[in-house]
Amino acid sequence: MDEGCAINGKPKPELKETTGAFVVKFIRRPASEGINEGINRLLEFIGKNPGKRVVEIAAASNIPSKTVERWIKKLREQGEIVFSGPRKSGGYFVSR
Repeated sequence: MDEGCAINGKPKPELKETTGAFVVKFIRRPASEGINEGINRLLEFIGKNPGKRVVEIAAASNIPSKTVERWIKKLREQGEIVFSGPRKSGGYFVSR
């Protein structure tokens, strides 16, 4: 279990023995921590693959389109990325 958690970037589980049985407690990271990690990966992806659209980003990164749209909205609000080109054929670019 420890190795599986480590491979997947998860915290080590807590093991406790109680009256002849083991209790395993898996620790979850705060949701915001996972979101920030995903947004950072998205920013990195756009930097390496400029001009991609939401559908292309979602397919390449195996992340649902709605999630990609939410993360893109945050990155645009922060001024990290911009959309450039026509509405139907343009794409996202890192603004720095």
